[in-house]
Amino acid sequence: MNNHIVKPGSLLRKTFPLLKKMRHGAKKFYDRTGERFIVSGGKIRFMDADLEFPENVALTYTTPLFWSGPEAYEAPTSRAIALLASRSKVFLDIGSNIGIYAVYVGVKFPEVKTLAFEPVPVIWGKNCAFHRANKLSEKIVQNLALSDRDGAQKIFLPVGTNCVEEEQTATLNDNSWQAHAAKVDAIEIQCLTLDTFVAQTELPPGPCSVKIDVEGFEAGVLRGGKKFFNTRRPWMVCELLPCEEFDAATRTLRNNNGPALAVIEELNYAAFAITADGFFRMNTGDFSRPRTLKDFLLVPKEKISADTSYLAPENVGAIFSA
Repeated sequence: MNNHIVKPGSLLRKTFPLLKKMRHGAKKFYDRTGERFIVSGGKIRFMDADLEFPENVALTYTTPLFWSGPEAYEAPTSRAIALLASRSKVFLDIGSNIGIYAVYVGVKFPEVKTLAFEPVPVIWGKNCAFHRANKLSEKIVQNLALSDRDGAQKIFLPVGTNCVEEEQTATLNDNSWQAHAAKVDAIEIQCLTLDTFVAQTELPPGPCSVKIDVEGFEAGVLRGGKKFFNTRRPWMVCELLPCEEFDAATRTLRNNNGPALAVIEELNYAAFAITADGFFRMNTGDFSRPRTLKDFLLVPKEKISADTSYLAPENVGAIFSA
């Protein structure tokens, strides 16, 4: 596949509105010719907001959003985050990456106190640029990782080949496939626990929501924020990936969400799978079976009955605000 970076203002970019109307034809063109047009920069719609993307930032987001529409990126998960954030006073974007959720919330719900955490320096810089492009303060973006202890740690960033942008799956988990990739950068970064950060930061009272996407280090983030989670009881959207842990003996990947699930249970939360049809309750056994689902809604158990097995999206807002 040959990639062509197309920036705003170029003659080729001016032909794209017509080509967008022929999306199926455009996909066939990519498949048959091996020529792919990467959209770089400009105003692009994400869900129900127009976001301004700087050039050469978030190319893995801008391209599908431009060609396939505003819900091309993880639509059920994105809608869940938007639903929670819209009813929150505080939104924490943990493992922010390029910052698409923090920027979306900042643009769509400016009254919400939003904080983004991205420890990889080069990605943090792009996250800041994305905020500036949308007239949001880059002070929102914290250049640190949330962990289960304070101090310097190494984060593992795989180095891909023929990529249009940096790999976006950095993790603090030294048992991860990332730490054992053929080529990996081990970067020393600053870490704090969420409880330490909150003790140093003034947050407004009221409902909170949290997004956690830390590539297998969820248990560490949750352990480091026990006081916050027990006190503020935020609703969370949390990625829990299957088969991400590296087994050194067999050099294969294995499924191990056990540590994260133990902390979720200790904190008295229930996990619901996020799907296009709503939120379905998971038990511990469900996580050990083969699955494609990776994003979950974590709900304080006191908000639901013990036998609640399904939550409809149209009801979540009312339960969250009750």
